[in-house]
Amino acid sequence: MTGTDADDAPPLVDAAWLRTVGERVAEADGLLLCLDFDGTLAPIVDDPDDATLPRETRQRLRQLANAPDVTVAVVSGRELSDLRERVDLEDIHYAGNHGMELGDEARVPDAVAEHQPAVRSVVDRLRESLADVPGCRVEDKHLTATVHLRGVPDDRQAEVAAAVRDTAASVDGVHTSEGKAIVEVRPDVDLGKGWVVERLRDAHPDHVPLFVGDDVTDEDGFRAVSDRDGGVLVGSRPDTDATVRVPGPETVTLLLGWLVEAATDSFASTPVGSDDAPLTPK
Repeated sequence: MTGTDADDAPPLVDAAWLRTVGERVAEADGLLLCLDFDGTLAPIVDDPDDATLPRETRQRLRQLANAPDVTVAVVSGRELSDLRERVDLEDIHYAGNHGMELGDEARVPDAVAEHQPAVRSVVDRLRESLADVPGCRVEDKHLTATVHLRGVPDDRQAEVAAAVRDTAASVDGVHTSEGKAIVEVRPDVDLGKGWVVERLRDAHPDHVPLFVGDDVTDEDGFRAVSDRDGGVLVGSRPDTDATVRVPGPETVTLLLGWLVEAATDSFASTPVGSDDAPLTPK
């Protein structure tokens, strides 16, 4: 991360933004809070299987899910069953595989199901062609796939990413997208995290929406709430549609704590810390 990146990133969450959110929710029927998982609720780790939701973060999510007039959703690129197991909370909406799996019954849109054979073909080819690359992992999520580059030697990551793009380009019905040390293979359908957020907004039209995420794959989620300045980037990368940012997942936990305080008071008042450090615990 360079100084230029931080300069070009959205401003940090401040007391003025928090007050505005509190005032908007107090005037509305409630809050719709949508969050990514990896890099947002849970810190990024070398092995995705080791990602864990911190105890305090889970506690605050539970408090928000139980608060009146607050709707909480976790929207992730992870497979839905994996996501539910890691969050392990009731009264929360879950969307896995970037919105291609929805709800307790893991509903899958027909257009996505039709492309499963194409995704499977790419997975099979990549597992064969990348088998000799140290640290490379091809994760089959059935509806989508993720090629993890975090463990790949630096001098081979570009080669692996190119191989994924080239393989996907040779198969009809799929496309690739790139994020933090990953390349994803997805069905060529117009679905994503933003689509999920829009569905939730339709179901809760009088709620103030927030979307919190860290990666490029979260950008359509930010766009889905841009009309209410509701996008919160985790990190400091530039070229984002988020309105504000927080430094990392530990600050997301503080943001959740502030929302718990506000929700407990039905957003009638908006408790904040100092203007310089509004998310500092009291």
